[in-house]
Amino acid sequence: MKKITLIAVLTTSMITISSAEMFGGMMSDMMDIPKEMITSGTDAMKDMKDAAKDSADAVKDTATDIKDSAKDATTDVTKDVNESTKTEAKK
Repeated sequence: MKKITLIAVLTTSMITISSAEMFGGMMSDMMDIPKEMITSGTDAMKDMKDAAKDSADAVKDTATDIKDSAKDATTDVTKDVNESTKTEAKK
């Protein structure tokens, strides 16, 4: 009788320990999912923010280049007009 009781107690203990480890592992995995989702969402938002900033900087640089090109063209036209005026005045 003692042997049967001892075997039953040992078997029950092993099953209980195995169940607890399995359930604990499952709970741990379930808690990791929201953490990973939050981390992924945060990373995606940072990437979108950086991409928007880079796009805005590119637009700003392009606008500056266009402004500088227009200024240079205006300066060149003004010089050409002034030179033409001086040349015609000498004639």
